[in-house]
Amino acid sequence: MSVRQVFLAAAAIFALTVATGCSLRVGDQDEVDPVFGTGNRVQWDLTRPLEAKALGLPDDQMEIVTVPDDAIVSLKLPTGTWSGRTEEMTVTTRHGYVDSVDLFWTEANGQAAADRMVADAKLLGVDAAQVAGWAEIAKGVETADTKRRRHDGNYNGSNGRVSTAIKPSMVVGAGTGTPVRLWYLFYVRNVVEKTEPGAR
Repeated sequence: MSVRQVFLAAAAIFALTVATGCSLRVGDQDEVDPVFGTGNRVQWDLTRPLEAKALGLPDDQMEIVTVPDDAIVSLKLPTGTWSGRTEEMTVTTRHGYVDSVDLFWTEANGQAAADRMVADAKLLGVDAAQVAGWAEIAKGVETADTKRRRHDGNYNGSNGRVSTAIKPSMVVGAGTGTPVRLWYLFYVRNVVEKTEPGAR
């Protein structure tokens, strides 16, 4: 191949890359996730704005994080630090800052899910009595005779300027010991907006 042909091929690849917004990676090395990197632990301070660029995240997007085995996430809140395992994680950014962090994992059954939610209730500013009631709700859902496929709960709270939510979900009528999927949401827009120009 002549020098001219090589140049034209390179130019065509460059034009395609620009037009489609794609990036090309040379070699066969696996891409390292910007959140966990090469480890299995994330420690973020949600009491202050987190810049997306500094974390290797896009400015305005929901990013599905590549979660390694035995992943642990620790999030500093205004009155303490929440820490736990996670199986899935998404991070949503807005105007260049982290807007929300969503964590997902599975507990063995309704009682285990209720125990975990109660343990976290005070720190997340959620009503402990309400989440404790999930154990009884789950028992009914396990044996329910209905065409509805899933049953979801929603418990909202807050810790200072960090808004929170706990959302359990389980399959209806799957029998005793049905696993419960937990979704913990940490919403930090109020933390970011407090520091923006003109904020009170």
